[in-house]
Parts: sequence; C-alpha cells; structure tokens
Amino acid sequence: MMEYSTSAILRENKGNILPTFAYSVLDNYITGEIVVDESSALIGTSSGIYVVVGDVKNDNFLDLLMNKFKSRKVTNQRFTLFSLSENWDNKIKELIGAELKQLQRYSFKFNESNFLKLSKTNLPDKFQLNKTNEEALHENRSFNITYIIKYWGTVENFIQKGFGFSVTQNNVHAGECVSIFTSLGFAEIDIITNDHFRGRGVAQCTSEAFILECLNRTLTPKWDCDIHNRASINLARKMSFGNPERYSVFVRK
Repeated sequence: MMEYSTSAILRENKGNILPTFAYSVLDNYITGEIVVDESSALIGTSSGIYVVVGDVKNDNFLDLLMNKFKSRKVTNQRFTLFSLSENWDNKIKELIGAELKQLQRYSFKFNESNFLKLSKTNLPDKFQLNKTNEEALHENRSFNITYIIKYWGTVENFIQKGFGFSVTQNNVHAGECVSIFTSLGFAEIDIITNDHFRGRGVAQCTSEAFILECLNRTLTPKWDCDIHNRASINLARKMSFGNPERYSVFVRK
C-alpha cells in the first residue's frame, strides 16, 4: 500500500463535507482508523462506522474495503458505511449490495444569523434544563454510560470533548440531547424526547442549548437524520438548519 496524504484526498474531494465522525477520527478526538491507498480513503470509528472517499476505480483500495467488510462480518461486528456520492453508491452496491441495506439521510446546513434572531423557548413551570455531567450518565436515560463508551471510548473523553443537555420534571427525563461526535470544527447532535412529554417544547429547548454551546465553543452544529424522519426534519428547520443534502448509508442486513 502506497503512502498518500489523507488531506490531499480530502482536498481533491472538497465538494463533499465529511460526516462529523470522520473529522473526529482525523482530529484524534476518538479512536478510529484511516486506510489510505493511492487516491482513496476509508475513515472509520472503533464502533464500526465508516465513510469512503476518493477514487471509485482504485481496484487495490476496493480489495481493502472488501476485506474490511468481511473481517467485520466474520466477527459479527457493526459495519455501517457512509457514501457521499452516487458513484460510490453504485460501486458499493456492485461489490456488497446483496449483503447491505441502503438508507437515505439528510445533512443540513446551519444558518447562525437566522438562529440568533429566533425567540428562545421558555419551558413550562417545574421543568428544568440540565447540563450533562459524569454523574448524570449513570442515571436511567437514553444517553447513558453504555452509549458514551460505544461512541466516545471513555467517559473521561466525552466529559473533556463532548457535551449534552437534558430537561427534567420532578427528576423524570422529559428529553435530552448529546454530542454523538465532535471535532475541532463540528459537533453533531443526537436527540430524543420522552413520548409522554412531546409537544411541550422539550426538544426545542435541548436543541437550542446544544446550538448555543456549539457557538460558545466556536463549533458548527451538525444535524443529520433519516429522510423519512419528519419530526427531526421539522425541528431542524425550526432551529435554522436548511438546504439538506442527501447521502447514503449502507448497513448490514
């Protein structure tokens, strides 16, 4: 395998904004791997999420990609592959399409000036906004210790480089959000609302807190979701995210 600059490949494909997890790996925020051959690269997290960029006609690299898929399959490990172009969509389907399911997602662009003009949410009485700390991760919640270790490696790493917020009422979690990934430039939101508290401004409140924290840290907030997730799409637009770009994610069947 020839030595080749990952940054050079990214420059050559500058029209494609990588998913946040790829920047997290490149910026050494989380443990991952970078496989480079000629003008193609595979960037992946230790949790099994990958993105492929560069030349789709690089046969040696395609062999490396296939070997990665097979090794993950044999050990029954997660293999989720992001594709940012139709050319890579077609190549992935040609190589391993029979074993993968193709999903479509949106990646939104954030408009900071529009967001700063918005009137911020006022929570109903007896609701409280809380910033996520290490103690809170041990509580019975969606974004708990298991989740953090899966995506961040360690709790300490998340506390140092990540952040999150929750809304509670009488110690019951009404909703929460967390940075599933961050990097030197970006922070991607993962958000959930308790079904019993929908329609009460909880998701909007946690989203606003997340975005404000991003701005305080001079990070660009990232919002991605499934193209069929109407609730997430609507909330994204309400939070000044627009101009969605569609991309593919391939997961094992």
